[in-house]
Amino acid sequence: MLANDSVLDFVTKKTEKLVTALYMVTDCMETDDALKSKLRLLGVELLSLTFKLNTVSPIEKKGEIGISLSKIKEIVSFIEIAGTIGFISEMNTIVLNKEFASLVKELEEKGSKDKHFSFVLNDKMFEVPNEEKKEEFTVNNSIKDIYNKRTTYNDASARPIGLSFINTNSPLQNGRIKKPSSMPRDVFEKENRINKIISLIKDLSDTNSQKDKNSLKTNDGGVSIRDISDSFNNCSEKTIQRELNSLVEKGKLKKTGSKRWSRYSIN
Repeated sequence: MLANDSVLDFVTKKTEKLVTALYMVTDCMETDDALKSKLRLLGVELLSLTFKLNTVSPIEKKGEIGISLSKIKEIVSFIEIAGTIGFISEMNTIVLNKEFASLVKELEEKGSKDKHFSFVLNDKMFEVPNEEKKEEFTVNNSIKDIYNKRTTYNDASARPIGLSFINTNSPLQNGRIKKPSSMPRDVFEKENRINKIISLIKDLSDTNSQKDKNSLKTNDGGVSIRDISDSFNNCSEKTIQRELNSLVEKGKLKKTGSKRWSRYSIN
């Protein structure tokens, strides 16, 4: 397969050789024979067309390729006639047909792969970034700061949101926090789930003297996994257990007891 920028050179050189061959195989015909004159004339016209392909505009080039293909079809028809009546040998007829077929293939591929006609517009090139949506998640910091910045959980008035912290008095704390466009959904859901778990345990620890608050009951100052999972609608106990174990390993939570008697509190 030839590269597009070398196809026209190949076509021109190939046509030169084919026209030379036409002159050679028709040399034995009578000088005034119409078939001889026609084959030679068509060959010269085809050669002129191939030279023209290098100078015309992309739109004109597509049309000139079509004309060249029609000219080749006409030449092949006359070769078949000349071969049938014995003016051209059977072997030469086969060779010429094969070589003209090769020329046709290159011309057709040149037309179909021309970058001016073969590319397809992509929907993504028309997308425009929505700056308003990016600004929805700004809480005293840029989205980039909120997603990338890591802080130490020392402030009792702060709660973890994603990979950073925001004040619990923020309006966003009372509603659903919008996912930053740059954060994968599964990462956002995991961080949001961890935030909720810590918030539940912290709220209960702050009111440890109460026996009942928001349907969560205390036991030695801790909260059970069953109490925590009851506050999640679409999350299994196994997932909650996995998050709790991770928070204990990171030192954010303290665990007392084991198995079904395990209790968790803020470390």
